[in-house]
Parts: sequence; C-alpha cells; structure tokens
Amino acid sequence: MSSATLKLRQKRSMTRLLNQGRSILEYNFDPNAFVIPQWILAPPEVRNAMLTLQYKAMIAVYGMKSLMIARDHRYFELCPKNMGAIVYQLHQSSMRRLLEWKEDWNFADPTLAAAAKIPRDTLQFCVDSISYGKFTCDYTNKIDGFMSGPFQNWRQFRMEIGHLAFRLMSHNSHDYTEWRVWWEGKFANDMWKWEGCLEGLILPTWEEIIDDVYLMINDRVEDAQELANSFYISTRGLASTT
Repeated sequence: MSSATLKLRQKRSMTRLLNQGRSILEYNFDPNAFVIPQWILAPPEVRNAMLTLQYKAMIAVYGMKSLMIARDHRYFELCPKNMGAIVYQLHQSSMRRLLEWKEDWNFADPTLAAAAKIPRDTLQFCVDSISYGKFTCDYTNKIDGFMSGPFQNWRQFRMEIGHLAFRLMSHNSHDYTEWRVWWEGKFANDMWKWEGCLEGLILPTWEEIIDDVYLMINDRVEDAQELANSFYISTRGLASTT
C-alpha cells in the first residue's frame, strides 16, 4: 500500500468517526419505552399524551429509516441513468459486487484462506459528479422536509408533554420528582438510542464518496492499482467510465 493510499485511508476513517453515528436501520422501535411506570402517579392526561408521543416518534423513526435506505443507495447514484441501460446496469452490478465482497480471513484463525478478490475485468464503473450532485440535492430536500416535519412534530409534542406534566403534577413535589427522574433519565436515554442516529444520515461529499470507492477497489479487486488509479484520476472531471 502506497503512503498516499495509507494517508487517504486514515483521513477517511477519521472523517467517518467524526461525522457518522449509528445506523437507524439497526434500531428496533420499542413501544414499551413510552409506557410510564405504574409506580409513578402520573395523571391520565399525561399517560394518554404519551400514546400520541409514541405515534409521533414511530413516524420519525420510520422516516429516518427511509432516509437511510436512500443514503445507502448513494454508490449507485454515481452513474447517470441517461448513459443508457447497459452502462447503468454494469455500474450497478459492479458496485454491488464491490460492496458485497467480504474478507474471510480471521485473525483468530490464520489457517482460514483469504477471500478471493474480484477479477478486475469483471468490473466497469461510470461516475459523474453532476449525477451525484442531483442526488445530493434531492436527498438534502428530503432531510429538510423530515427535520421540519416528522422530527419537529416529535420534538414539539415531547416538549408539550413536559409542560403538561409540570402543570398537573408540580403541586405534588414527590410525584413530580419521580416523573422528572424517569422523563429525563431512562426515557431520554431510550429516545437517544434513535435520535443519536441522526448523524448517520450525513451524506458524503463527491470527493469523499470517490475516495471511499477508490479504497474499496484497492482492498477488494485483484490487480487493482491500475483500475483504482484510473478511476481516482478520471473522476476529478465531470464524467468518466472505468
């Protein structure tokens, strides 16, 4: 591995650590997280409001999952559809094969043979910065719509429940304290399990996604250096096929 490739790998690894969180696709929505414990003497109005909050949270979670699925399709959006069905399908199949390649070698079992790398001649990519730019614009609009819609609705109603509980329970300091401990403790922690996945929705820039594909080619394709170099250099223009 060249020093330039090593530095690029280190840079991309650091960027991913800083900019990307957990994937929302790994999160399983739990309705029970919205059930106020029976030992907390919360009024029926507050308990009923939590059912509405559960629904708004579910809408937000599934909205995030839809966005993540769109984000996970980003590698295929590098190829313009107007290049023709054959070119587009070749890029799709090549990209899918690159993404699905797994390294079989196991440090704990060094006798296990390494996975065979992908033959260089079986891959053909077509990438275009304008195509990815259009995808980025569309994806950004979806993010904006989600943040100002389902996510804002969830956050707003959550705040309203906090105000409602204060109005109805603050006269009894013991009950209200128990509520606050649960509301700001376990409940908030349970919600962060999916709210914290927002960072994982960040879309890589054109430069970053090209760097990622370049590194995958280096790792997963046999005799990859020529393909990786030509791919990396040619993509600094507007469109290219490799």
